Amino acid sequence: MRLETGERLFSTDTATGEVGVVVYHGCLGGTRAGGRFGVERRPRRDRSVFEVGNRVRVRIGPVTAEVTASSSKRLELAHGGVAYATFKATGTRLVPL
Repeated sequence: MRLETGERLFSTDTATGEVGVVVYHGCLGGTRAGGRFGVERRPRRDRSVFEVGNRVRVRIGPVTAEVTASSSKRLELAHGGVAYATFKATGTRLVPL
């Protein structure tokens, strides 16, 4: 599927019309993240990093992820820093908007 930003995202789900994407199994990192089975998203400058209770919400380009506060510190995620989001197409689900 093609995102509003023009980037392409792959999923094993099928859907028609406007959809959102939920990633159930993925990786987020402030350094090069990835695994041999991961689909590497290109690095992006974080658009936002903010705390929501005991979690931290990070927006990387068109991808928004939520991690624990301790993971955010360990991954060195910071507003304006470079971050990577990595996930497999099989870990995504398409949901109608």
